[in-house]
Amino acid sequence: MSETWWQLLLAFGYGLGGSLIPVVNGEAFIVAAIATNLIGPVEAGICLGLGQGIGKMVLFQAVKHARKLPVLRRKPKQRPAPVPGTWRYRWSRVIAWGTSLVEHPRWGPLGLFLSSSVSVPPNYPTTILAATTKINFAIFAIFMTLGFVARYVVVGLAAGGLFVRFFS
Repeated sequence: MSETWWQLLLAFGYGLGGSLIPVVNGEAFIVAAIATNLIGPVEAGICLGLGQGIGKMVLFQAVKHARKLPVLRRKPKQRPAPVPGTWRYRWSRVIAWGTSLVEHPRWGPLGLFLSSSVSVPPNYPTTILAATTKINFAIFAIFMTLGFVARYVVVGLAAGGLFVRFFS
């Protein structure tokens, strides 16, 4: 029984690390956990999803409150504003559109859930963009974490079914 707790804690920690370092792959952990048969796919998916969700909450708060750092509060030298070109104008329109979607009361939570469950849009930039908007932290935390849990439970069940079918 004590080995199971260590495996669950490892899944949680791996998810936490994977949310802050985007190269760490949660799907690979799920497949390895199921291949070794130490914890079940649902338990691994839930712990990994909770770790990812909490890590994204930490990243959200870090970006949100970074403005309060004294280094970032000092005023830079005033330079003349650059003349916006075509690409800069297009990019500013894309950012404004993304911000309005994240702040929308109906589409914002759905976008956060889709970002974490299927990575469309990618969840790392979505987390950073959401932290710069007026979105409620509770809504961000709930929908981002639910999306990660759903993603990893589905991946775990699919991987578990493949292992049972081909290796039994």
